[in-house]
Amino acid sequence: MEKQELVVQRRWKAGKAASGRLRARGFIPAVCYRKGVAPISLSMERHKLQKLLSRAAGQSVLIQLNIQDDQGGEEQETVILKEIQRNPFAAITHVDFLMVKMDEMIAIEVPLRFVGEPTEALRTGGLVNQLRRFVEVECLPGDIPEHIDVDISGLRIGDPLHVEQIQAGEGIRILTDKKEPIVVVSMPAVEVEEKKAAEGEEAVEETAEKPEEETK
Repeated sequence: MEKQELVVQRRWKAGKAASGRLRARGFIPAVCYRKGVAPISLSMERHKLQKLLSRAAGQSVLIQLNIQDDQGGEEQETVILKEIQRNPFAAITHVDFLMVKMDEMIAIEVPLRFVGEPTEALRTGGLVNQLRRFVEVECLPGDIPEHIDVDISGLRIGDPLHVEQIQAGEGIRILTDKKEPIVVVSMPAVEVEEKKAAEGEEAVEETAEKPEEETK
């Protein structure tokens, strides 16, 4: 996966008031967590973060942080997005990054991309129900896939597709329970109700016919 670059600034003042002032100026507060080392408080311009996220595949993006301090210094860290916090209006309020080493395995969620169409099932009124949008994988940071393709073209009505049936690629191990369903093709709710009603009517008719049969 290609790294995305993001310029950020060291942040020395913490607390809700300081974070509120940052947001008012168009910046987003953030923290970069590092294994065995104290975390770094950061801030970044909102529009630059949004631009990066618009190019990213969910949170499975590899980022090179160019960290600037108020003395004119700069250091670099390779990170992934750990968490994005949003307010009730979906605006980003805070970001957590996690530093990674390119030679150490990491666990990360990767989006699923559904390809193909279950033509036969759709022709008979089937509905494609997507049950999972992400799976958790383990791999080296440089091997993080932007997405994992899931072919659904062969599914028929009633067919589920499970995690164990998808291929993630060389060097990538799927951690999500292999028995977890990803997608299923089902009948429309109206047809299901009509089928239940028809079965109920048949049961009533059979019950009504039994006394007559017993008197013969």
